[in-house]
Amino acid sequence: MSTDNATQILAVGCFVSFGWGMVRHFRRIGKPAAWTRVTASLAIPCALANLASLFWREIRFPLGASMLYLASLSLFWSSVSVSKGALAACGQSHVSPCLVTRGPYRIMRHPFYLSYDLAWIGGFVATAWWPLAVIAIAMAALYERFVREEERGFLCGVLAAEYAAYKRLTGKYFPKSILD
Repeated sequence: MSTDNATQILAVGCFVSFGWGMVRHFRRIGKPAAWTRVTASLAIPCALANLASLFWREIRFPLGASMLYLASLSLFWSSVSVSKGALAACGQSHVSPCLVTRGPYRIMRHPFYLSYDLAWIGGFVATAWWPLAVIAIAMAALYERFVREEERGFLCGVLAAEYAAYKRLTGKYFPKSILD
């Protein structure tokens, strides 16, 4: 198997996993919220653009991209294993009734969003095609909006004290020790 094929397989694995997560893993109450629909309507064509670029453009940096995709997959599935459907889908207007602090959540508050960002960045790293950089930035900005909304919800809800203590101990996307 060539390094290009490995990169392509890992990328497909990421985007299929994310789609599975939206449909099967994350909690939704009632109909999907408007922002959840916006995210899905953006993520699908953006994922297809990423995958198409990996199959139709030259893969310039397969090792770097493969490492990003592998990190994304590892983070995503380790987050799935400890959250077990307790978390709301991104863009939902309600906050999870529980605080997950196991697995990757021991060291960062938003491993799912970091996982998504790593995959979006992976496409740009693989091809060095600027439209994929625009996609990565746009999706990261959308996820950051959700992060801020979720954190506000936790800090104003019944888990406010617990979440404030958790926030003091963990970084948003990376361990606190890296940022100190």
